[in-house]
Amino acid sequence: MPAKAVFFYNPNSGRYNAGRIASWQAEFTFFGIEIQGISNPEELTSLQPTHIIVAGGDGTLHVAINHAGLKHTYSILPVGSGNDFAAGFKRLSVADLAKKILSDSIIYYDILRINGIYAHNVCGTGFESFVAGKARKIRFAALKYILPIARHMFFYKPMHAKITAENYKYEGLIFMITMGNGKRSGGGFRMFPKADLKDGKMDMILIKKHSVVQRLLYVFLVNFGKHLHLKPVEFKQLVSCRIELEENYSFQADGDLYAAQVLDVSVLQNQLGMIM
Repeated sequence: MPAKAVFFYNPNSGRYNAGRIASWQAEFTFFGIEIQGISNPEELTSLQPTHIIVAGGDGTLHVAINHAGLKHTYSILPVGSGNDFAAGFKRLSVADLAKKILSDSIIYYDILRINGIYAHNVCGTGFESFVAGKARKIRFAALKYILPIARHMFFYKPMHAKITAENYKYEGLIFMITMGNGKRSGGGFRMFPKADLKDGKMDMILIKKHSVVQRLLYVFLVNFGKHLHLKPVEFKQLVSCRIELEENYSFQADGDLYAAQVLDVSVLQNQLGMIM
């Protein structure tokens, strides 16, 4: 029964509120959890196995997991600009979450790994990573992803890629390729309507070269998770895959940006311990 926990938050977040952070920490203490506040992710690397409560969105949880690793368990207070992963869980009050933590109610979920980087929700390259880069510059949460999509969707040029997986191969021009663990990405798009956090598979969506009309239809239907049948869309459920690009290119993992020419993506089944 963990009576101690770490409270991790990002003071540089556009939604950071020092008073709210202090209030949450006081509530957890009131309900019997001795809590240590940490805002510097480097401090997470030297922690002994413990429970980490993350105040933020997908980006903050991504930072926590990639600094602290999978020896810890995690909870989320979803107050970030993108809360796609947390949307798959019932939102709890601090009191109810504290009770779950004290009762050690851990459930283990799948997590993706791309070139050694953990992605709890989504990763990919192409237009999606391009949008993620533009979204980082927008402070207003409601427009964080919508605005760069609207500005650039007609002008983004497909790139050449070679994709290899068990019983699957593709080589040619792609608009984007993305792998999902959770059902949502991009601030609310139902990108992966068939995703299951515990099935040992990632949902791959490959969008090939297509017309402007097809692109408009895709952007509309993805809001409702009705896009998988579209002609330019290829959907597969995979355990692992390799993506080879013609040059070094950006890829995103939970909205954080990296770069590589070859991407090796795999599923680590039931390796992410969550209390939610």
